[in-house]
Amino acid sequence: MEGALPASLLLLLSMILDSGALVAAPALHCFLQGPREDMNCTWSPERELIMDGTYTLHFRSMKYTPGTLVAKVPFLHGQHWVLVPRRNWTHSDQYHVWVEGPANDSNMSLGCWNMSTEDIEKWNLLELNVTLSDASSSEVIVTWKHYKQSRVQLRYRELGTKNWTWVNEEDIEPNCYEFTHLEAFTEYEVQILHILQNGKREWSLPAVFQTHAAAPVGLVDLWWYLDKGHPNLTVLWKALEPKAARDHNVTYTVSYRKGDAHGSSSGSIEASCCNTILPHNVEHIDILPANSQGKGQTTSLSLQHNGFPPPEEVKVQGTLGGLHVSWMPSRRLLPDMQEYVVQWSEATNRSATTIRWVRVAPTNHSVMLTDNFQSQVPYLISLYGLYPDGYAGPVSAVGYVEEGVPSVGPNITVQSVSQTKMLVLWDDIPLQQQRGIITHYTIYTRSNESQRSENVSVRKNSNLLDIHPSTRYELWMSASTSAGEGKTSYTTFMTPDADPLLVMLVPSVLFFIFLCVLVFCFCCRIWDIIHSILPEWCWQSIPDPVHSKITGQSLFKDMDVSQDAFLQCLYLSLDVPDHPLIIVEEVSVPEASLTGSTYGSLRDKRCGESQEPLCQVELTPCSTGLLDTPDVPVAWPLQPYSSSGYEKHFMPTAEDLRRCT
Repeated sequence: MEGALPASLLLLLSMILDSGALVAAPALHCFLQGPREDMNCTWSPERELIMDGTYTLHFRSMKYTPGTLVAKVPFLHGQHWVLVPRRNWTHSDQYHVWVEGPANDSNMSLGCWNMSTEDIEKWNLLELNVTLSDASSSEVIVTWKHYKQSRVQLRYRELGTKNWTWVNEEDIEPNCYEFTHLEAFTEYEVQILHILQNGKREWSLPAVFQTHAAAPVGLVDLWWYLDKGHPNLTVLWKALEPKAARDHNVTYTVSYRKGDAHGSSSGSIEASCCNTILPHNVEHIDILPANSQGKGQTTSLSLQHNGFPPPEEVKVQGTLGGLHVSWMPSRRLLPDMQEYVVQWSEATNRSATTIRWVRVAPTNHSVMLTDNFQSQVPYLISLYGLYPDGYAGPVSAVGYVEEGVPSVGPNITVQSVSQTKMLVLWDDIPLQQQRGIITHYTIYTRSNESQRSENVSVRKNSNLLDIHPSTRYELWMSASTSAGEGKTSYTTFMTPDADPLLVMLVPSVLFFIFLCVLVFCFCCRIWDIIHSILPEWCWQSIPDPVHSKITGQSLFKDMDVSQDAFLQCLYLSLDVPDHPLIIVEEVSVPEASLTGSTYGSLRDKRCGESQEPLCQVELTPCSTGLLDTPDVPVAWPLQPYSSSGYEKHFMPTAEDLRRCT
């Protein structure tokens, strides 16, 4: 014996599964083929192993090395033929073969049988010849040698796929078959089964061929990238798949239109793949693929930013499978929106070669990005909205597939504000060293007297600390992500000494202010006490006619001169000549009470004798003096007098009148 038989070969070679048990396959035939006499065994495709899982083939020699286990090989079902190389079996030997099925108990045997290599006959296989048609890229003719009293079955599949496609036996000619529906520029494999009249079956070796090239089909996935530090625009596109390219050599023609202050102009560039440089003021781009067989379809892209509403609330969540990106459509979403474009690249290494993108339908608001993502590496995700006449966005966010802790702490700077305040400033940690989304900062301070820590929001780059004068402090600061707290940065500082003058001045000022408030409150309270204890005449304010402003103003007003003279004499004690005297005639009134008729008759009698106004008397000056002027009237009417009683406090007394006269 020269070697062991391959597991997948002998299993399919000698048995099938029928109702859960392995039995001998009546349609199984083995024969030697080719000059090397390899053993080929085939069986009917209708009798196939139906249990899924892994089978194990066991066989041992029964003639030359009795009882010796030759092989124990796992295999899978699904193949209808097997080829055993000549070096793996010994001529004229006999083998005991059995198969164990996909069960947890490895001692469970599904069947066994004996076979002898002397029963294997030698047979020449059919050879297939493939001819490609020049008239059409999808037409292929397969021919073989025809044997009398035999028939054939034909199957084919795309190279690299699993499932075969069987050709209807009625459509097969005795020695040829023509394929008319194959894809252009695609590799296929075809195989033929030769069935003799006595039931023997023979599979030919697969024949591999490739159909002719054709003009490209499908649209090119076109995109662009503008680096802020670069003055030009980079146009990007994805190479067509082999089925769409339909040839090995595909070229792309990029046409563009740019606009500036002098007007618009156009141009074109021919490139292989898959990017080119254009001016930064390009407004419209077209790309056209072509190969040796013809041209494909034109893809257009507008680069005008016309204020279209961008998407909102972009969120990036890292998972084991990649990055999950979700967003909300704009509240002002226009009905003619075409699609979304999700672009990503390493945030610290952005270039035309690292840019990736995927297109999403406008009805979808999330996408799972799959790429060669690395953990603890920041990726910049940018979302665009495409419209027929331009684009909206981008709206960007940073995401991590797996977060870690920051590798360094923030760079700290300490500035003194006062003896009791210290300002701590820090710089953002470089993005490459963050290793995750920073959630907060933590500041630790320690002195001989105390030790404390404080969490600070990531939106701040400064913080004010309460300190003690003339104290040495140690300060640590760290950044934290969802994975935990990172490394810290360290510094020390000494707070300034307290100013003695300021120490004395501040309490003094505070004491003075307190004293003023106390005095003010006391004064307000003392007046209330005085008003409640002393009599009213002690604290009541009485008008002073001597110092009154009304007296001074009356000297300049256009008033009666006799009244002014009287006030000057009365209140200012002026030494003036005699003043006019008013002679008042006293009328005697009867003692008896006057009735209304009596009083009325007397009034009529007194007033009827004179035609002058009621209650007027004649004023006759007694001498000439200061007030003896031609403008002084001889008589004037007396106005009605009304008194509230308050005037008694400042009316002249009898002594004041005697002093004036």
